[in-house]
Amino acid sequence: MKRSKNQAVYKFLPEMWVSEKSESDGGRTVTAKITNWNYQKMEGVYESFVESEIKRQIRLFAYRGGDTSLYCLDDNIQSFCIVEPVCNEGFPDIVGQLSPLVFYCSSCQSSFELLNANQVDKYTWKCKKCGKMTVKQLQMAYTCACGYAQPIKIPYVKGISDFYYRPNETAYKMFYKSGNMTKPAEFVQICPTCSTRLVPDNAISGKNYKPFTLRIINLVDDKSGTFFEKGIEAQKIIVVKWFGKLTQENYEYILDNVELVFSQSMRNDAQRKEKEEYVRALIEIGLVKEEDFETAVNSMLSNDANKVSVENYVSTCDSIFSKKKNKDVYKYEEWIRHYSFKLMQYNTIKYAKRIITLEDSIKRQIEMEFIDLPEEVFEINKKLGIINMQVSCDIQIINCTYGYTRRVSDPKNNQNKNCRLKLCAFDKAKNSNANLVYGAKLNTEGILFEISQRKIIEWLFSNKVIREEQLPDLEDEFAVKQWFAEYVHSDMISIFGEVDQGELITKNVFALLHSMAHAFIKTAGEMSGLSETSLTEIIIVESASIFIYAQTSQGIPLGALSGLVETSYAKFLKKVYDDSRNCIFDPICTEKDTACLACLILPEVSCNHFNSELGRKYLYNIENENFSSVGFWEI
Repeated sequence: MKRSKNQAVYKFLPEMWVSEKSESDGGRTVTAKITNWNYQKMEGVYESFVESEIKRQIRLFAYRGGDTSLYCLDDNIQSFCIVEPVCNEGFPDIVGQLSPLVFYCSSCQSSFELLNANQVDKYTWKCKKCGKMTVKQLQMAYTCACGYAQPIKIPYVKGISDFYYRPNETAYKMFYKSGNMTKPAEFVQICPTCSTRLVPDNAISGKNYKPFTLRIINLVDDKSGTFFEKGIEAQKIIVVKWFGKLTQENYEYILDNVELVFSQSMRNDAQRKEKEEYVRALIEIGLVKEEDFETAVNSMLSNDANKVSVENYVSTCDSIFSKKKNKDVYKYEEWIRHYSFKLMQYNTIKYAKRIITLEDSIKRQIEMEFIDLPEEVFEINKKLGIINMQVSCDIQIINCTYGYTRRVSDPKNNQNKNCRLKLCAFDKAKNSNANLVYGAKLNTEGILFEISQRKIIEWLFSNKVIREEQLPDLEDEFAVKQWFAEYVHSDMISIFGEVDQGELITKNVFALLHSMAHAFIKTAGEMSGLSETSLTEIIIVESASIFIYAQTSQGIPLGALSGLVETSYAKFLKKVYDDSRNCIFDPICTEKDTACLACLILPEVSCNHFNSELGRKYLYNIENENFSSVGFWEI
């Protein structure tokens, strides 16, 4: 059966069990274990850009108590190789083997086990005892948080070969006859790695395989990739741009002249030396006085129109975050790497080659007489805290899965104290020590919502998350951005667990943006004709931005999201506000201080964060006996 590459990255990965209908056996559903991919190296991907985020997430997993011993996290070593299916006609891209190999007859309950998958044929499904075509595969497996996994096997009882399986009585036992008695044989196994007692589970259960998948916006071109690979200096330049200390024009000049700008000749010391030599020559021929030497040198340096100083921008970044830098240089530079990584993705969306602006949307809606005045859009935008909206087209998303866990995804949710949750790595690439990362590229369009950081701070204060003395000057955009960078620790947001209670500001900001993203997706899916599973999110906390996009190819040629914005943006926002306010499961949903499938929870394939940190209490005023909240959309 054919599957899209994006489905493969999420649902058909090595070491997971999958269930499919067998075309050769009359539509019988069988379970198989994926063994490997027929892959090739993915081209056009800036691996160091992707690898830096993978390593950060893995380190965060270790910080939360998980076992990451299967990974090399040395920044000086290329540890990952991103691959994709070859897609050669006539050859399978994803290879699996039938598993488990235990079968039972639903008519007479007799069971048997085969040695290997090659023994399975059309005769396997005919019971050798009763002769009926009622044989079924026992689709169960043992899995452990330490990473161990094993398909179910018939229990061993000395001297016994005939076992019976009665699924309607119990899923965890087989039976055998001993004299005139029928005795049970339990499906129990002791994990050979950590000695945990294991009972079987449905092989395709989501508990048995938790894929760790990143959705990363690929850099727009070679220039951006070459620039980012210049390391910490380039990363500080990205940060300086966000703080308004570097114009878009000068930034584009840097991208167009990366090697020149980062060359030794463009350094401040080299520039000054060059100008000093030139001024001394002018002094020798009498065109400049000796006492005017310094003035002439400084004047020439300041008048150098083409000069874009890397050192000046680096110095500006260090000055903005002098407290962080002086406290711990290593942690500061680690933070800069993550911060700039997210801002680089924001820049890629914000300055896409083709966009539909808010002004374009308003003009189109007025032409079609869907709204009368621009103020209709501005008012609802302000109510929802949106300072800018645009459709960004031709955005390339890289979906890549770099590992998996079993039973749970967050080390802090692991209840087995004797078994440390392991993040399992995939095999090594051919002729390499780099772990495989299974990926797929998607060219898509999406809607970028930029949320007011000032309003978020005011909302935090209204809910007593921050104190008055923590407030910045809310009239100063620079101060607001600096406050956000200081207090919102987005490097503590993982894809596999909730934000710690100790990071209360970060927890609330992320929960707010995440809840808004899900509200947008639900309404956009309904109005655009795309299903919820066809849309997903990328949240960039650094810029308080939400990017929702079509993750299936059907949404792009149809222009589903761009069409929605061009013709129905005002209606969309009003519907988002109205539809999310109430839940059909109220008051139960409200009293539980959470979200449910009827209001904000999405299918896991549409959510990067396993539906964690969600709640209507972040959006609306909600009061009950347990808590009282001021909603962001109601201040």
